[in-house]
This record gives sequence, C-alpha cells and structure tokens, in this order.
Amino acid sequence: MGSLTVKIVTARGSQDPVRCNSVHLTLCDDAKGLGGGSYGVRPGHAKALFALADGPVQALSAGKTVLAGRCCGGFAAVEQNTVTIVTERFEPAV
Repeated sequence: MGSLTVKIVTARGSQDPVRCNSVHLTLCDDAKGLGGGSYGVRPGHAKALFALADGPVQALSAGKTVLAGRCCGGFAAVEQNTVTIVTERFEPAV
C-alpha cells in the first residue's frame, strides 16, 4: 500500500508534513458551509479540490491516528498522493 503526505497551511504558517495511509476530511455542501459530511482520501486518489466545513480532520497510518484536529473551513487539494489543507485555523486534538 502507498502513502499520503498531509500538509496543513494556516494564516499563521504551516505545520510539518505528516505521512499516512488515509485522511478523513469534513466537507461542506452549500454556500453556508453546511451539509456534506466525512470524506476519505487514500493513496492513488484522483486530483481533486474540496471545500471544507468546520469539523474534524484525521490522518491514519497502519490503523493508528497520526494527526487529529479540527479545521475552521477552507479547502483541501489532492494531487500526487499529497493532501494540502488550507484553512483559517487548525486546532490540534488534545
């Protein structure tokens, strides 16, 4: 199985990239940022751009959480096994 790289970019800068096997994002479905739901990305995913809702982000590697937190809206771009999340604020889980 391949791997993904997750990059999180906020107005305050970027976090160190994280390697994982899957990423779970919270997507929005309308202009108010509501609807949507959870969406998963795995290695080999087609190039894509998603609008993010306020909600959890989780990255897993070998079934263990390697990144967990909450995004405050934004976008996620998927390209060449890299998921780049651009958000106003990312709040790591405690």
